[in-house]
Amino acid sequence: MAFATSLLAALPAGLSTALAIGGTAVSAIGAISSANAQARAAEYNARTAERDIVVADQNRKLAIEQARIDAEDKRRGNRRVLASMRASYGASGVELAGSPLDVLEDTAVEQELDAQRVEFEGRARGREGALQMLGLRESATLSRMEGRSARTAGIMGAIGTGLSGAGNVLSRVA
Repeated sequence: MAFATSLLAALPAGLSTALAIGGTAVSAIGAISSANAQARAAEYNARTAERDIVVADQNRKLAIEQARIDAEDKRRGNRRVLASMRASYGASGVELAGSPLDVLEDTAVEQELDAQRVEFEGRARGREGALQMLGLRESATLSRMEGRSARTAGIMGAIGTGLSGAGNVLSRVA
């Protein structure tokens, strides 16, 4: 450091001042450039999160629709089972009254509960997708805030560097 100070002292005043101004300008430009790069990276992250929101929404809708289809398939299968039970009762000569009717009713209730569980699982997966979308939206918002903060910090850093450099130049001139 002492060497640099003695080197600057040996330089003509005008050259020393020009070097100080140039160094200040380069530092200020570097601060702004760095801030702009951080802001661009944050904007890229925000756009990526927004793209992921679209995918998450599509997956959420697909999960709900698939559960609806699976529940309908389950109900169709249930109707076949009940029809087969009725046919078996009829073929064996059992009347559809009393215990056999109770068995059919209990079976139908349990089968419908199974179909409703399938639908519920689809809605639960849909909710998970909605929560994922919310997190991605918050991530995009945060990235944009970071980008604005980086730009502001870069500008403030450049101003600070400029003022500090101007003070150094003025102290040499005075």
